[in-house]
Amino acid sequence: SNSKNMLGTPVVAIGSPMGVSGSVGYGIISSGGTALSITDRSCKLYLTDMKGSKNACGVIFNLHNQIIGIITNQHTIADMNGMLTMYGITELKKIVEKMSNGSPVAYMGIRGVDVTSEIHQELGVPIGAYVTELEFDSPAMRAGIQRGDVIVGIDDRIITNFSNYSNALMQMEPGQSVDVRVMRQVYNEYREVHLYVVLEEVKK
Repeated sequence: SNSKNMLGTPVVAIGSPMGVSGSVGYGIISSGGTALSITDRSCKLYLTDMKGSKNACGVIFNLHNQIIGIITNQHTIADMNGMLTMYGITELKKIVEKMSNGSPVAYMGIRGVDVTSEIHQELGVPIGAYVTELEFDSPAMRAGIQRGDVIVGIDDRIITNFSNYSNALMQMEPGQSVDVRVMRQVYNEYREVHLYVVLEEVKK
C-alpha cells in the first residue's frame, strides 16, 4: 500500500463492506496516503469511491489478489456520505501476521509523531518519537510518560522517529518491563528521564 500509484487503483472490498456478512464492493482508490497516528502505530489512510455501511468491516484487494487495506469506519469523512476508508496494509502487516499466528502483541498506549529536522532546528525539540496523546490507564500513563515527552530510547534501542518506536515494540512481549528514555522539557531545557514501563497485551 506504499505504492506511489495508489490513486485510481481499481479495488474490491470483501467481508462486510455493506454491513452484511459476505457482501462485496467494487471501486477505486479516490484519495489518500494521509499519515495517521493510531495507538502505538502509524499508518496511512485511504478513501475509496465505494459507498458502504457505517458498520463496515473487511479487507480491500487490488486486481492482483493482493490485500492492500483493512476497512475502518473510525475515520470516515462526514460529508462523503459513507464512502469506505481503509488503513494501508504495509505499516500494519507485522501486527496482522503476529496476531494471525497467535503471538501476543505488546501494548504501551501512546500516539505520536516524528520530530522533523525542521522542528528540531527551529524549536530545539530532540529527535525522537514525540508523544501527542496517551490512552487512559495505559502502561505508558501509569509509568509517568506525559504528552510532550520525546521518546529517544527503549532499553538498548535508539529511537529516532515514531516508526522506530513501533518496530521496537513489535520485538517485545507483554509483561516485559522496559526502560523508556524520554527527553522532557523542564523550564527552558530538555532533560533525560528514565521511566520503567510494564507492557501489556493488545486487546483483540
